[in-house]
Amino acid sequence: MPLRLAMLGMWHVHADGIVRQVAEHPDEFTLVGFHDGDAAVVANRVREWTPRLGALRVFDDPAALVREPIDGVVVEGRVSENLGLARLALEAGKPVMLEKPAGVEFDEFRRLIDLARAKNLHVQMIYLFRYMNSVREMLKRARTGELGDIYHYRARLPKDLPSYERFVNELAGYGGGIFFEMAGHVIDMMIAMLGAPRRVTPFLAHHHREGPATFIDNAVAMFEYPGAWASIEVPAMEVAPHSRRIEVFGTEGAIVIPHLGSGHLKNRNVQPIEIYRRGDDDWQTLELPANPLQISDLREFAAVLASNKQPDFSLEHDLSVQETLLRASGMWGGCELKQSW
Repeated sequence: MPLRLAMLGMWHVHADGIVRQVAEHPDEFTLVGFHDGDAAVVANRVREWTPRLGALRVFDDPAALVREPIDGVVVEGRVSENLGLARLALEAGKPVMLEKPAGVEFDEFRRLIDLARAKNLHVQMIYLFRYMNSVREMLKRARTGELGDIYHYRARLPKDLPSYERFVNELAGYGGGIFFEMAGHVIDMMIAMLGAPRRVTPFLAHHHREGPATFIDNAVAMFEYPGAWASIEVPAMEVAPHSRRIEVFGTEGAIVIPHLGSGHLKNRNVQPIEIYRRGDDDWQTLELPANPLQISDLREFAAVLASNKQPDFSLEHDLSVQETLLRASGMWGGCELKQSW
């Protein structure tokens, strides 16, 4: 029987990818109902998704939707409302796939995780780059010690200039602007390899000649570790193609993902990853198949609910990612990192 899912919030750009994968894998998943408090969002999504899914059951009351016979809830609303929707699902006894970032208040997210633990319910963050083959290869090699002691991590995750006005409209209400929206993806990977940093130093700016001066459109953050530095760059003014990348350097080797691509848009059929091991004559390039994304997130969720496996990323990991993101986005008082759970 397919895993029965409800969707609370239909606004987020990643929601479309979830719907696409559910429609393409009806033997594994089904979406039994939807809710969003914005009538315009609902109308647009009904028009877009009905050809894929058939008639959508849209609920005016989210509490009524989570009382339906469902196995889990996918939360895909606006960041500022998602934790409230996730709490509603958990209080009804339903596990949650939660869109990133995990809200704007860390204490609210921590209370959500405390509730999930008390109810023994799974909460899974939707960080789509986790399941790219190039990223999985990088994490595997780093975790097995192939790179030795990692002493530098660098990630660059720009957004395109033609979409600038949309970013302003969607993100101007968040102090970290474009950095808050995007950096969590690569903070997620940084913490998977290096753990939580002991100090975060953000450099947040508005550099575009247009747009409100309060909108952060060009940001860099530095992260201090006992034996390493890490840096993350997120501009919203990119015109050069294929410029998302990750670099990891260690005492025994290095790994570069030269084109990270996109978590939800069309990607190349091949994802290259460049690898160097100490003593090699030169870098080697592996060309990995670009597996479809979001189906892996859904299958991870299903596997954990079936009690067949431990989550790939723990709740402690997700708490650390969110705290680090808020500090790096200037949305947390002070920059000295202290674990809070």
